Amino acid sequence: MLYVGLSGGIGSGKSTVSARLADLGAVVVDADRIARDVVAPGTPGLAAVVERFGHELLLPDGGLDRPALGAIVFADEGARRDLEAIIHPLVRDETARRRADAPCGAIVVHDVPLLVEGDLAPDYHLTVIVDAAQDVRSTRLRRDRRMSQEEAAARIAAQASDEQRYAVADVVLDNNGTRAELIDRVEALWHERLAPYNEHLLAGTPAPRGEGSVDPAVTARGVARLRRQVDLAGLDEQIESMQVVADGVIEIRTAGSVVADELRAALLAAGFVCAPEPGDCAACDPAAPVAVRLPARRG
Repeated sequence: MLYVGLSGGIGSGKSTVSARLADLGAVVVDADRIARDVVAPGTPGLAAVVERFGHELLLPDGGLDRPALGAIVFADEGARRDLEAIIHPLVRDETARRRADAPCGAIVVHDVPLLVEGDLAPDYHLTVIVDAAQDVRSTRLRRDRRMSQEEAAARIAAQASDEQRYAVADVVLDNNGTRAELIDRVEALWHERLAPYNEHLLAGTPAPRGEGSVDPAVTARGVARLRRQVDLAGLDEQIESMQVVADGVIEIRTAGSVVADELRAALLAAGFVCAPEPGDCAACDPAAPVAVRLPARRG
């Protein structure tokens, strides 16, 4: 299945994109919703939060007073780290469970606000960033969430910068205009890139490679994905080198102990398919014609 990371700054319109992708058939895993679920009444997560921050954060119905907790952790770095130590493992485990429960062949979209801050981009086959100028986002926050100008500015400043998001983005969806314009861009993304990418992954076939050079940033993101998946597969110590050796070509030299099936699985998780026998591999992403070369082991 295709695994897509979706993010954007507060007020960017990420929720609109997420909802339209769900309408088109994506399985959306909402990090914010999971973060609420793991501290619902009666959960171990809520018990741990109350133990750390006090019973005064409980509402009369037994739920968590999220605004009060947010005010505490926003103003206290140590408190924020303590909360993250409680919540993040619970969210990570529940996210993995929901992804595993998705139907075979689905396009799974992980809607996660802190994708950049959590260094999550290499975990996905594709990263989509919803983008809007800071003044546009501030206006939306004041209009839709009743924030003051100062509150909106503080919330925006507390998140990753636009430049940091652009650095990890395979796709930037401009949302400085109307909702209808954004929806049109989401639908084009689905039909022109996400669905074809998923079809190639499922079929085990590379996307056609066109003429012209490959943006070095595209290749660099491919390297980051490969390194992440190799690490997750426990193959990092068996990789002798991984480097860009030509335009849009990544070369991976391996030790003799690497199992071909394990390496192919790691490559597929990064969006690349190989022949049955190790050799040259290619990207399934129709907009990222990157190749991976696996030369025979030296010596």
